[in-house]
Amino acid sequence: MASYRNQNKDNGEMKKITDEIKNCNMLKDIGIKKFVDVDDGYAYVVAENSKNLKTNQLRKFFAAIRKIEQKNSWDEIESEFYLIKPRMAVSVGRKKMPKPFYKLIMTCMEKVDIGSEEEKMENLKVFIEFFESIVAYHKYLYGE
Repeated sequence: MASYRNQNKDNGEMKKITDEIKNCNMLKDIGIKKFVDVDDGYAYVVAENSKNLKTNQLRKFFAAIRKIEQKNSWDEIESEFYLIKPRMAVSVGRKKMPKPFYKLIMTCMEKVDIGSEEEKMENLKVFIEFFESIVAYHKYLYGE
């Protein structure tokens, strides 16, 4: 019973962050501090509530995101960026990634592709820094 309550609490925290991101215009509007602060930043809270997420899954997707970061324009990035979505869905289907984490990342990804090319690149930078912070805090909290 305790794990059921914890799972609902975890889902509640993730849903709250997902909803906050969903309600913003662009990721860059939230500000990096809100994403990466220790204890109450989104990345820390997500990592704290993602104990069942395997580090290798996080690193696999982070590596794909880092690869995208090496490109210079949204036109070069767009197709590889969107291919991350079905790959993450497979991880959810294989029970290697919790659905609340997947939903959060999908919401963030939707907020990257908004505005001019310059704004998209700024949003992408925030997304990458957010994801990197999740990986770091997850390792800090649950090191494998």
